[in-house]
Amino acid sequence: MRKMLVIGNVLGIIVILLFIIQPFSTAPPTPKVTSGETVIPVTEGSYCWDGPFSGKCVDKKYSSIVAMAGEEQSASVAPGENVTVTFKKQPKKMVAEQWVGDSHVETVEVKDHLIVVPEKEGIYVYHLVAHWKQGDGSYVFSVKVK
Repeated sequence: MRKMLVIGNVLGIIVILLFIIQPFSTAPPTPKVTSGETVIPVTEGSYCWDGPFSGKCVDKKYSSIVAMAGEEQSASVAPGENVTVTFKKQPKKMVAEQWVGDSHVETVEVKDHLIVVPEKEGIYVYHLVAHWKQGDGSYVFSVKVK
């Protein structure tokens, strides 16, 4: 009887650990995006991730990158301001696009975790794609330069 109790406890601990570990092992980290003291909301897009116990791909559907960002979530930043993008686990590679409206897109440089916003006023949406050994993830955020 005592042996069954020990086995039950061990199995219970294993199940609890799997529930705690599982959410962190099947998705890439979400970046913290800031401008000065302002935290900029980030929307997670599609991703593929291989964790220690399982892997998965998630396809999140939006009508456009701009719709994914949601203009109501735009954080106000000053012209030419630095936006910092940091991950708990740094990606091997990250590419960024700057969108103005649904049609004008250009690649922007991310250097030392920084993106410099334009001097011209307006709403700019940034689409990031980060790559790690375990997989990749996409993210968007928007800023209102004023």
